[in-house]
Amino acid sequence: MDEQTSQLIEAIRSSPVGTFKLYRATEEQPAVEQSMNNRNELVARVWHARNSYCLIEVISLRIQYLDRWLRIYYENVPHQEPREREFGRLLKQCLKLGLEKSLYDRIQKFNKKRVHAIHGYVLGSIAYEELYVVVAESDGLSEALEEFVILNAGEVITTSFENQHHNRGDTVFHVPHLLTNLRSRLTI
Repeated sequence: MDEQTSQLIEAIRSSPVGTFKLYRATEEQPAVEQSMNNRNELVARVWHARNSYCLIEVISLRIQYLDRWLRIYYENVPHQEPREREFGRLLKQCLKLGLEKSLYDRIQKFNKKRVHAIHGYVLGSIAYEELYVVVAESDGLSEALEEFVILNAGEVITTSFENQHHNRGDTVFHVPHLLTNLRSRLTI
């Protein structure tokens, strides 16, 4: 067992049950390292795009982040059918599996506006300045979904963690630390 895993096992043993949760990977062959690098710079990229008035970029990055958390939710709650790949269909699947209706409604509204914004801009059905409304209305949405998933999916880790099978891409979160960080960061 490597040092990092030993430290994690010790932290699990010395923490109250529920402090750590395991989230199963959403892909069979995850690009773990690149994904981690990209997520580490995501907040900065969103804020740079927003401050540079690159609103389609902000919208695009937000939908990707929402899609990631919907996938995490779907893979970490009991389900029977295979996961849909198209965003709207995946969102409906998550609603059926317990996604809070008010959160579903907010995400669905954002997705409709995203489609209109990205596909309607060049066609002339929306002015670029109107995209700022889509961005502003979706502020905090990524964080709300992430918090919902953290609290309502995943497996609470117990001391049997070291004897369980884990796959590349599975993630362990220290829930209190993650929630504190989530609630204090700039919006994605």
